[in-house]
Amino acid sequence: MSKYVDVHTHLTHARFAGEAPAIVEAAVQAGMGAIVVNGLEPASNREILAMAAAFPVVKPALGIYPVDAVNGLLPADFPFPVAKFDVDAEIDFIASKAKSKELIAIGECGLDGHWLAPETFPEQERVFERLLAIAMEHDLPVIIHTRKLETRIIEILRAYRPKKVNFHCFGGKTTQARECAEKDRWWFSIPANARVNEAFTKMLKTLPADRLLTETDAPFLAPVRGERNEPKNVVGTVALFGELRGISAAEARDQIWRNYLELFTSPNGVSCG
Repeated sequence: MSKYVDVHTHLTHARFAGEAPAIVEAAVQAGMGAIVVNGLEPASNREILAMAAAFPVVKPALGIYPVDAVNGLLPADFPFPVAKFDVDAEIDFIASKAKSKELIAIGECGLDGHWLAPETFPEQERVFERLLAIAMEHDLPVIIHTRKLETRIIEILRAYRPKKVNFHCFGGKTTQARECAEKDRWWFSIPANARVNEAFTKMLKTLPADRLLTETDAPFLAPVRGERNEPKNVVGTVALFGELRGISAAEARDQIWRNYLELFTSPNGVSCG
């Protein structure tokens, strides 16, 4: 039987402090079959592994967020605090967990041209390419953050030719997303604010149905602006997908669940269902 899935969430965020068990239980009661919690840096990566051990529905994805990937290059007046850590040591840690078959994906990782200046781009790319190589070596999906550098990251991906790619909260043009979905056969996960975001609505309506997934990016991008998002809110995104395609909510859920199983099932990874 199909279930709902959130392929990109941050239950390690401070806004969920002490509430993870209740948040997970609410998601399960809503019909959730998998919550893929994405890592950003050492602290969240380790917390995710502990969370996955405690809750079977939580699936671990470890990564390094682009801002954290260049923590040693940030100016003193950077707009928010970023912890210092050895990036290559953390990449080695992620690789060890992939090798020991503890992960369902590598992510999030990618490139960011919104918060970060051009002088950081070479280091961002170096870190991303190392993480991409780990994903490919272990037949794991790579969950991608890209902001204002969509064209560049697509160039990198086409050079390496990975098969298992999911763009989280894609900010590029819908035509660009559709080309990647149709020609490269990559996946795109749509956030829970799709009803109030024209671009995400258009992606739900026009991208190949078998290349779509649902996410929350919780606690961000809630269906109601300003509220805290939660994994259970993917139910509304699936309903919207059904409405836009002229199919029932159950059929829409079936399609998204099949897509999830196709991308995340790996002979070497943790159980995805």
